[in-house]
Amino acid sequence: MRELQALLFFLAALVHLFFFVYNRHLLCIKEGRWKRPIHHLWLLVSVVLPFLGALVLWEVPAVHQAIGWRPGSLGAIALFVPVAGLQAFFVARAIMWLGARIVPDKPEGLLSRQAQKAGVPPVAPRLPLPFRAWETTGDLVVTRVELAVGGLAPAFDGLTIAQVSDVHYGQHLEMENYLEGVAQCVARLQPDIVVMTGDFVDRRRDIRRGVEYHSKFAGRLATLAVLGNHDYWTDPDRIRRELAKTHIVWLGGGERRVLKRAGRRLVFTGTDAPWNNQRSADWRRLIRRETGDAVVLLSHTPDNAPEAARHGASLILSGHNHGGQYCLPLLGPFVVPSRHGLRFPGGVYRVGPESTLVVSRGIGISEGGARMLCRPEICHLTLRPPAVDAMTGEVAPAVRRRILLDRRSPEEEAPKGSAWVN
Repeated sequence: MRELQALLFFLAALVHLFFFVYNRHLLCIKEGRWKRPIHHLWLLVSVVLPFLGALVLWEVPAVHQAIGWRPGSLGAIALFVPVAGLQAFFVARAIMWLGARIVPDKPEGLLSRQAQKAGVPPVAPRLPLPFRAWETTGDLVVTRVELAVGGLAPAFDGLTIAQVSDVHYGQHLEMENYLEGVAQCVARLQPDIVVMTGDFVDRRRDIRRGVEYHSKFAGRLATLAVLGNHDYWTDPDRIRRELAKTHIVWLGGGERRVLKRAGRRLVFTGTDAPWNNQRSADWRRLIRRETGDAVVLLSHTPDNAPEAARHGASLILSGHNHGGQYCLPLLGPFVVPSRHGLRFPGGVYRVGPESTLVVSRGIGISEGGARMLCRPEICHLTLRPPAVDAMTGEVAPAVRRRILLDRRSPEEEAPKGSAWVN
């Protein structure tokens, strides 16, 4: 029994090594003929061969002693050192992961969060029959989030943002009724600003129709966008040309849009990094935050969030990770294409003293063509100033803000007298 436990512990450490590298590096390789063979090769090298080797050579004393944590010779010690290091790394990260699951970090700026079903046309089942009960491919929800945003002036209290991310239009055209329902749902929300955080399409032949579909999303004040890795793996120049024909403003090339009201500013900017090779020095210019400003950064990947927070971004809006797309009961996601691993699969996170990150689980699907225990979502954000405005010293208790919001009609939610300035 003890020998079986030692082998299973060794296998678990190998599987962790596979996903550790797979998530942070191999999933981000550009789409092409070699991507899947590389994934298979890494699985073979990191899990299959070492474990089969341990089984075949189990009777060899050095192997038996090293994996069983009882090294008794120089050969066993030489094997024991890497095996013990691998398993210790696995245990340490498992403890950190369990701690984050049991006691999740609640960002200070998160005032409320609730999800409700969007009521869009159903999607035909896509998972194999044994997993059909866990399928959530077309189970769209609207996640309503109320956030206190660092530096936001009281003049912008109640500004709403609808975030649409990772549509991957054209990947599965049989989902067109579902996608049309998504557009209608966003229209019913009547957001002040719509932001699109990348991965419009996956194939060149879908670019024109994909951009036409995204042009159905419109905010009352503006519609802003950045590109994602799949956009750069198709034809980013053509996508930008198609976007220029619409009302959608692309912010991924160093642009800023400033909403001004009552002498205070709300700055929107974006980055397509790392796929456009934008340097971090450009970020410091893009997200500079002057006194009385709040800065919202659009970034397809949340991997940019910690650096953006250090440079002054108040709110970072991202997608890319799809919430993991495939989740296990209780355990959650296990595949997340991020150099931070499972840290930012989807949700609201604190990434700095005055910085909040919102990661959308996205609308569409990519790898594998389905979702399991991971609902697609539209994020509907309501922005609030912090309790005390650092510039004026004005106190705005959360309870009073909610009472004022309840008394507003929908037509009164958008700030009046706002103006876009360059």
